[in-house]
Amino acid sequence: MDIKKINGALLKEIFKGAVNYLILKKNEVNKLNVFPVPDGDTGTNMSLTAKSALKQIENLEGELYVKDVALAASRGALMGARGNSGVILSQLLRGFAEGLEDVDEADISQVTEAFKLASETTYKAVMKPIEGTILTVGRETAEYAWKNHKKYNDFISFIEDVLIESNRSLDDTPNKLDVLKEAGVVDAGGKGLVVLIEGALKVLKNEEILDQSEDEVMKKKAQKEVKFEGANTDIKYGYCTEFIINTDYDDIDAFREKLSPLGDCLLVVGGAGTGLIKVHVHTNDPGIALQYACDLGLLQDIKIDNMRFQHRETLFDEEEVAEAKKREETEDKIEEKDVSFITVSMGKGMTDTFKSIGVDYVVPGGQTMNPSTEDFLSGIDKVGGKTVFIIPNNGNIILSAEQARDISDRNVIVIPSKSVPQGIAAILAYNENNSIEENEAQMKEALDSIIDASVTYAVRDTKVSGKEVHENDIIGLATKEIIECGKDISEVTFNTIKKLMNDDICLVTLYYGEDVKEEDANELRDKLEEEYDEIDVDLIEGDQPIYYYVISLE
Repeated sequence: MDIKKINGALLKEIFKGAVNYLILKKNEVNKLNVFPVPDGDTGTNMSLTAKSALKQIENLEGELYVKDVALAASRGALMGARGNSGVILSQLLRGFAEGLEDVDEADISQVTEAFKLASETTYKAVMKPIEGTILTVGRETAEYAWKNHKKYNDFISFIEDVLIESNRSLDDTPNKLDVLKEAGVVDAGGKGLVVLIEGALKVLKNEEILDQSEDEVMKKKAQKEVKFEGANTDIKYGYCTEFIINTDYDDIDAFREKLSPLGDCLLVVGGAGTGLIKVHVHTNDPGIALQYACDLGLLQDIKIDNMRFQHRETLFDEEEVAEAKKREETEDKIEEKDVSFITVSMGKGMTDTFKSIGVDYVVPGGQTMNPSTEDFLSGIDKVGGKTVFIIPNNGNIILSAEQARDISDRNVIVIPSKSVPQGIAAILAYNENNSIEENEAQMKEALDSIIDASVTYAVRDTKVSGKEVHENDIIGLATKEIIECGKDISEVTFNTIKKLMNDDICLVTLYYGEDVKEEDANELRDKLEEEYDEIDVDLIEGDQPIYYYVISLE
């Protein structure tokens, strides 16, 4: 059957099939990580971002038009974007939606224009585009569609040939990026894009794609019910109320002023042409807040929690539950201050370290669990600083943090730290006697003041930076290179530090992970102190997963 036009209902099914197919294939995408470390998360990040887009589509009601479905996908991906690949996917969907903004039913020419705008938008979103990545696959796919679309009369044959070109472009990525060729893999983000196109084609051809909405791998911890008995009657405003408004209304300052008398901890972000306004407020009258919102547009993602009496599902363990309860009971007393710090960390020890040096809010995450744009917006909502510094501590999280900065109406500054040691150095470089501009410069400069490394294990055989690495080998990494490889954790860690040592180093800090015994960490510290008797060695229980040691040399 020829398909000459795509309506809103069909586009919804195409998105649903493509997203489910990506979820189904995400582990295949994850395995394409260049470095053989156990944090290959491109497939997970893209599937979570795409799932957030699908959630917004499924919230649509009434007669569906192509423009509505594409816009909902763009909005959902924007808020749910995780990792660099997720942010790029969100920008791709943004450009795709812009190309279809006035379209009720789309023909091949209009979809081709949307492909073109999608690719252009992704290139604009990245400061230094690198060829041989998802950017290249998207661009070459769009270029093929643009040059050849007039030859096609139906979507099935058109997308079939577009998919062939996408696969050709993907297979060519190692020829454009040496690190891919050496590792013997194609680009993971590009593979994710190809999988999405494959899923779309399967829907057009009426092939079944099983629903993956209950995919357990995407759940980071099994949810459990936690009950808080009793009620706290001291809380002034009892209902933590959150929702998103689909609207063309842009005067968020006026809407914020209207909501202000209802309570406190008020956050109103969005507008400025995004078509979305996100609201968070603590109030005793959530119904009034919702009524005001209904006057502006359609509501989605409504969440109302009674902070005086909690009875909800949570992802926290028992210790985190206690902290969460305490935080929620005092959330309406957020202290207004000049500056707040938000950072990202995994592991109680690392989190405690950040809090001890003045961090106001820690977003749980890191390798294997990249926080979303919305996670950062939620963190911004929970701190009282007029200026908010975000320190992401992972190169794959920076784009999500920057996207939150762009959406928020607060003065947010992202310090592009790529590791926990860099993040700590940046925070310690802050001087309250200096201006915001001076501090931003100093904090960014501090990122280069340390040498950092990490020790983990290999998940597959590969060759990286001229080194043969075998599955389950212990590997030491620094500046995106494997500099040491072996079978013993302490030995590899010691040799990694030895290769990074220079005459300027006066302090080595070791954060040992959840899989390292304290006695082994102490023995390693003693060995380092014996080898380098003029250097201080600090040992901190980081409790981080995945990485046996995170290392800082100053």
